[in-house]
Amino acid sequence: MIEFSSEVPFLWRLSAESSEGYCSVSMVVPCPPETEVQDFTIQTNVLSLSSDSTRSETEETLEWNQEDIDLFLKLVNQRRLFGNDFLDDTVRVDLTDPEIIDIINVVAAAGFGVAFTSYGLLNDADGSFPVFQFDIGSLASLNTVNGFKSCIVVDVDDDDVVCVLLDEINMIPSDTDFEQLCKHDLLLVKRIDILHPEYAESHARPAHAVLH
Repeated sequence: MIEFSSEVPFLWRLSAESSEGYCSVSMVVPCPPETEVQDFTIQTNVLSLSSDSTRSETEETLEWNQEDIDLFLKLVNQRRLFGNDFLDDTVRVDLTDPEIIDIINVVAAAGFGVAFTSYGLLNDADGSFPVFQFDIGSLASLNTVNGFKSCIVVDVDDDDVVCVLLDEINMIPSDTDFEQLCKHDLLLVKRIDILHPEYAESHARPAHAVLH
């Protein structure tokens, strides 16, 4: 169990992954030198596209910025609320918990992933679904050509929204330039494309949803 506080910094470690300039992203919790315990490391499935060849050839360590911390805490607290856990001023997380590791992957994707465009991936938004009020960190759904898929909103800029996929999207190769988008890939969509999370959870229109 790790107690999350300003005294225990969370770090990102970017390591060379390929000659094409990609770096693998790991989350690192450094341990005090006097403990003689190795740093705690979680390897994510996120790849960062390096901005220069030097960074892609060497290992780099970065401290989490405030956006990383805010998103992590928001997602952890949402999980605790869904589980009816009591919320207090101190956040303690089990970094071996698969759900916490998944949150770390989402935060890594938000900070280092490259967003794909949604062209050819989503069904046309025709206004037949209820408007969903969301914010950064909101769990949501997307009406894809491969069915309703879960996602988490990680950035909002006017009408443009970036979300992290929680489900795969499989495509027919002739329809797009790629065959599949994977869990934790980033997708750039429009506000109207963001739907209530229950659509993906039930794969059907929620019973209480009212059409316009």
